[in-house]
Amino acid sequence: MSKRTILLLFVLLFCCFTAKASADVSFSNNIEMDEGSVTFTIHETYTLEDALDLREELDVDSSGNVDALEVGVFRENYLLNRTAQLLEYILIDNRSLSLEIDSVDLQFEGAEGPVDNSQLNVIITVQYSINSTISQGKHSVWVLGHPRIDNMRFVLPLGMELVSYDGLDDVSQSVQDGRVVLEGVSGIRSFTIEDRPVFEYAAYVTIQKKPIYKNSFFLPLLVIIEIILASTALYIIKKNKINNSK
Repeated sequence: MSKRTILLLFVLLFCCFTAKASADVSFSNNIEMDEGSVTFTIHETYTLEDALDLREELDVDSSGNVDALEVGVFRENYLLNRTAQLLEYILIDNRSLSLEIDSVDLQFEGAEGPVDNSQLNVIITVQYSINSTISQGKHSVWVLGHPRIDNMRFVLPLGMELVSYDGLDDVSQSVQDGRVVLEGVSGIRSFTIEDRPVFEYAAYVTIQKKPIYKNSFFLPLLVIIEIILASTALYIIKKNKINNSK
């Protein structure tokens, strides 16, 4: 990845709404992967000075009050100018599998009203399609991080298992509705390029198709097969005994 691309990635998330990376803003990301798609949801919470800054940006006519029309204009401008940049937030198999944006939705909670420093929430939902399936074989998923992402949640496709992860702290792993869920705090990923150490705020997750013997149905299926084989063998033995006694 070029220096220009790395710089762009950090500028996008640090300056998404011209808010400073301070204690007044926090993020959480949810990355839900399916066979041929990824749903990426970004929750941004603004308080105090950052909430005030964002409301001032929304308040185009400087009236001291944000109305629905101003929020709508901001949303349209954002979707028009920033949608293509969202393709840089997630990379699969180091770009070997390409992503396309099917839809982007931007919602505000608590934006309308007086320009003050009360809490304001922003939710960005990006629906990506993948040019191939990721529910088979082995794949890597790279997601841009940020020091203020206090929760990054990966939901793996059904039938896939976690192989490894990097760039996540305070990690927990669970299974929900039969799918592996990995959660953690955005951290620093370290790796080497041409024997030189490289550090970045990004999560790197490797997944693969779960072997059949790890599925919950495998043991009961194995028992059933053994019963069938034993019954068949017993039937053949009895039949041979009957034939020999004649």
